Amino acid sequence: MKTTLILAAVCSSAAISWGFHDAMENGTPVASVTSRQSAMGGVWALPSGGPASVFLNPAELSMLDGPTVTGSAAIIEWESSIIGENTLNILDTGTGGAGTLAFGMPLSGRLAAGAGIARVSDFGFNGLCTIMEQVGPGQFQVSSIQLLDAQGSLWEAGGGISAELSDWLTVGVSGTLRFGSGSWDCRNVFVNQSVPDDTLSEAWEVSDPAVHGGVLIPLEFGTFALSGTNATDRYLSRVAFGFQRDFRILDGSTLGFEFDLQDIEDRPSWSGMFSAFLAEMIPSVRSTYSVGFTRPADPNRTALSMGTGARIFLGNVDLDLGISWISRSRTGSLFPEPFVDSVDDAGTYFSVGMNWRL
Repeated sequence: MKTTLILAAVCSSAAISWGFHDAMENGTPVASVTSRQSAMGGVWALPSGGPASVFLNPAELSMLDGPTVTGSAAIIEWESSIIGENTLNILDTGTGGAGTLAFGMPLSGRLAAGAGIARVSDFGFNGLCTIMEQVGPGQFQVSSIQLLDAQGSLWEAGGGISAELSDWLTVGVSGTLRFGSGSWDCRNVFVNQSVPDDTLSEAWEVSDPAVHGGVLIPLEFGTFALSGTNATDRYLSRVAFGFQRDFRILDGSTLGFEFDLQDIEDRPSWSGMFSAFLAEMIPSVRSTYSVGFTRPADPNRTALSMGTGARIFLGNVDLDLGISWISRSRTGSLFPEPFVDSVDDAGTYFSVGMNWRL
């Protein structure tokens, strides 16, 4: 029993310390519900989703010109390397995916509605960690090798509605069901062969209602945007505020910035991003560029991100391509002194999507 409790504690610490994936608690939000959202750095409040805005800012549904179907798919690759002063390298890698399918359309008057399904969080993780123990003043030795294998994801499905209350105010709300399952196995292989290996396993399944709310305030000098969603089991709450305006030098281009706040109730963390959606430099092609940062509650974890993408107009169909990348360097907290670790995380989202105006 004692060994199991120790293993559980170590596994929890390792999952937090390894990589940018939180494999056991809240996973990693998928930054590509749509390809354009990914290219814009993972924005939530600013328009980026079309019909899929029911998962982001449902007020955006009012911007639909007619019945529209949107779909996207993404491949997510990540890698984390941990290098400690004991010269041991620890790697975790993984490949995940994402997908979205949604439909929206204007209704009578100033109303619009939409519905869809999307993968919104990933729990995939494979890691190897060396556990140290102190054997004397300033002396440490390897106690065991720990291996963690976690799999799982969360999805959302539901619908929403938006209403233009005036020329300067649009509101939207959507109700969804967050559901999914996951599992992890944490195995401890002891250097002392007289101590048997120990494995701790857990599986979970969740299904919780969620609500998204959003506001768009289009004014003469630009558009303000606000959106938010509640926390559910294994998913953090989120509030986002953004501003977007036309870029007069390049007619048809827009510039925007956004600030997001996550885990509002417990350990708030915040992020910011700047994006540009440029006019057609090439006929029928518009490009997107973004740069941002993430500052979680732990001051040792600061991430930089970049994104780019293109929207290709093909008559009634728009093809979206998006690539976003995130990198973070920080100090690890799993190993005791003097084995302070340098942790380098990197993740890339490759996404392709389409908008089909029926």
